[in-house]
Amino acid sequence: MSLFVQFFGPGVAACVAERTLSSTHLFMPLLETGAYGLPKAFGGVVAINLVMSTFTMISLGMRVGKARKELAEKAKKDGDENADDRFGLPKMYAEGFSELAKKFNCVQRGHQQALETYGSFLALSVAGGLAFPITTMVSGLLWIYARGKWADGYATGDPSKRYQSAGRHVWTALGNLMMASLGTALVIAGVL
Repeated sequence: MSLFVQFFGPGVAACVAERTLSSTHLFMPLLETGAYGLPKAFGGVVAINLVMSTFTMISLGMRVGKARKELAEKAKKDGDENADDRFGLPKMYAEGFSELAKKFNCVQRGHQQALETYGSFLALSVAGGLAFPITTMVSGLLWIYARGKWADGYATGDPSKRYQSAGRHVWTALGNLMMASLGTALVIAGVL
């Protein structure tokens, strides 16, 4: 039960707070209907959760390309005659058990894992942002920051370091977006 509360609790609390504060002078202008009948703050959801997150994904991909080149060159200097084949495209992961191959595979895994959840992140952002745009924007910023920290931890070559510092908040952000999307469903259904 504790893991359930840890994963979904912040999202529930954020959505309740946003709903409660929506009639205050601070939040009212953001939640008023704007273009296309959407809350004005939905523009922030598009800017942060869709556009900024795309730049995050591009930068994670660029890390892989940089690591591919640098680690292949190091492997060549260390006498690896198969470095170009081991680290080169179209291989997603470097073969072998060397420290350089492990380091590259960790950098690649930091990007690959982000790709595995990115579709859900985007879909949950669009749905959650319809009724809870502020919670969704803040969760998007958290996801972007945590994704960078997650990848930094992975890139050390020790996969367990992906959860150090803010990397673990990738899951907090996704949990928040799940709750915002569920909240949107309940608003549309007339329950909230």
